[in-house]
Amino acid sequence: MEHTETGPGHASVAPGPVRGRGEAVERRGDLIELQVVDSVALVRLNRPQRLNALSDGLLHLLEETVEEVEADEGIRAMVITGTGSAFCTGADLGQLLERLDGRQGEILDFVRRAGRTFRRLETSRLPVVAAVNGTAIAGGFELVLACDVVFAAAEVRMGDGHLRYGVLPGGGGAVRLERKIPANAARRLLLTGDLESAERFREWGLVQEIVPAAGLVDRALAFSRRLATRSARGLAEVKRVATTARDLPTEEALELEYGTFAGHVASEDLRDGLRAFRDRTR
Repeated sequence: MEHTETGPGHASVAPGPVRGRGEAVERRGDLIELQVVDSVALVRLNRPQRLNALSDGLLHLLEETVEEVEADEGIRAMVITGTGSAFCTGADLGQLLERLDGRQGEILDFVRRAGRTFRRLETSRLPVVAAVNGTAIAGGFELVLACDVVFAAAEVRMGDGHLRYGVLPGGGGAVRLERKIPANAARRLLLTGDLESAERFREWGLVQEIVPAAGLVDRALAFSRRLATRSARGLAEVKRVATTARDLPTEEALELEYGTFAGHVASEDLRDGLRAFRDRTR
C-alpha cells in the first residue's frame, strides 16, 4: 500500500485491497502496523515511545485502517493490540494542552474522530478482539470498551482515568463502562480515575481471559481464527442485534431479533450450516 505524507506523523492510505497478508507486515506512517493472517486482521498501534498515545496522526490512521479492514470481504475478524509496554494511554495530553488557547475546535474535532472510530468498531460487521498487552487508560480504555472480546496480559492495569488530569470522557467511556461491568464499580472508576488489574476486570466480566504476555497475540489470533470459521453473515447479524437491542425496550428488541432470524431463514448460510450439522462436518 502506498502512502502519501500529509503532515508530521500522518500518512494517508491509498484506497485498494488490504496488503500485509501472511507474514508480511504493512507499516502505515510508522504509527500503525497491519497484518492479515488466515482472514484475521491484526492491527498494532505503533507509537511505543509515547506509550501508544493517540496523536492526530495515529488516530487518523486508526480510523482509516478500521474502515479499510471492514471493507475487505476477505477479512472475517480483527485483533487490536499495542507495541511496547502499553496498549494505549489515550489522547496525547501534550497536544491537547497546546490547543487550549485559541485552538479548542481542534480538540473537539479530535474527540469527535475518536468517538466515531470507537463506534465504528462497536458496530462493525467484524468481531473485534482486544489483545491488551499493557496499560489502557482514558481513550485507550475507551478503545477496549468498544471491542467485542478482551484478552489481557496478567500485569495489565486499566481504567478510565480521565479525571486524574481534569479531563472528561468524550469517546464513550462514561456510557459504555456501566454497560460492561457492574454499575457501582463503573461509577467508582469514573469518579476516582483509578486503574484496576486485569484480574479484577476479569471478575467483572470485561476481560474474558488472562494470558501470559508472550502468548497474548497468538491466543487472540487463535480465538479470532475460530470466529472466522463461522458464517460471516451470522456474525454480523448477531453482533448487530446484540448491539442495537441494548438501547431498545424489550418488546422492540425481541421483534428485532425475530425479524433478523426471519431474514436469515432464506440465506445460504443457514442451509450450509444445517447441512454441516447433518453431515457432521462442523
